[in-house]
Amino acid sequence: MRSDEIFPKARGAEILGELSAWTSVADVMVAARILEARTVPGDEPESLLLMPLEHAEPEFEQIFAILLGYLMDGYVVPPQKVAVCRALDPQITDVTGTALQSLRFRPTVQAGRIPGTYDKRAFVIQDQPAAIELIRAPLNCLMGLYLDKYESTKLLRDTVAEAEEKTGGHPTIFHRPYADSCLPSFIEAACFYAFGFDVGTRFATPGQANIDNAYRAVNVQTLPPVDPTVLGIAIQAGQRMLDGLH
Repeated sequence: MRSDEIFPKARGAEILGELSAWTSVADVMVAARILEARTVPGDEPESLLLMPLEHAEPEFEQIFAILLGYLMDGYVVPPQKVAVCRALDPQITDVTGTALQSLRFRPTVQAGRIPGTYDKRAFVIQDQPAAIELIRAPLNCLMGLYLDKYESTKLLRDTVAEAEEKTGGHPTIFHRPYADSCLPSFIEAACFYAFGFDVGTRFATPGQANIDNAYRAVNVQTLPPVDPTVLGIAIQAGQRMLDGLH
């Protein structure tokens, strides 16, 4: 699925690394106590994390696995939050502070069925308890973003397939990144690419000339007769974007 030309590995790791910000000060405090073996009531060290997969299609699992790989390469514990934790909890030693800063997300990941859930699948993620504590919120954020982008792109794919079946042709739908929010744009572009849609300009840092400066851009092109379903999807997507600005 992945094209290194459109989705450079280093750039993907940098963008998915933005999810590091979702690790809270409280998460870092708990991780520090886990590393120092001085947990308190309410701390729940776990070496396993279950990520249920909301869709049964193989591509849903495959795309998420690729995004997870980028997160593994890009995640770092926010240094500012380590500093805040050390100010709040003087028991955190220099050794622990260094260990937190050098900690990386290097899990063992397996996909399988969850017993008692009507064959629902999940990723079973295993790592040291401190790492699981730190990565839980970024992973939940990633899944939330991914689920939204996957479902909206799948709806477009289904509409194209229906149009082709009824008319023998289909609209051209393509994605181009927008400048102000690389993370959701990258995830959305990955979904577009996986579903066979075109992805426009290559990713670059904000401000470069080959990035579209529009707030968000999902382009739908069609020729008469116009399919009202396609236009309806475009209008709804635009309205969601506007609602998000409030």
